[in-house]
Amino acid sequence: MEIIVLIPRLVFITITLVVFAFSLLTFSRYKTKKTLLLTLGFGLFFVHGLISIPEIFNQEYNFLFRDNIHLLIDAVALLLILLGVLQDQK
Repeated sequence: MEIIVLIPRLVFITITLVVFAFSLLTFSRYKTKKTLLLTLGFGLFFVHGLISIPEIFNQEYNFLFRDNIHLLIDAVALLLILLGVLQDQK
């Protein structure tokens, strides 16, 4: 795979790992429904990044995960984050 495609994917995975780690630390401290939903959403983004790693090295793996599946995973993660943001603080 070309370097122009490889670098952004690795940067994406690194950024999502950092955001997920901070979210997980926040959840371990506060343990509210809001932080749980945010952590699940960011965790799903991170897992999605990990799932895309084999695609970088082997193009035959790409047939398992079409663009629609990637969009569905992103939509669910964004929905979880949105629900977390909209939760009331009590």
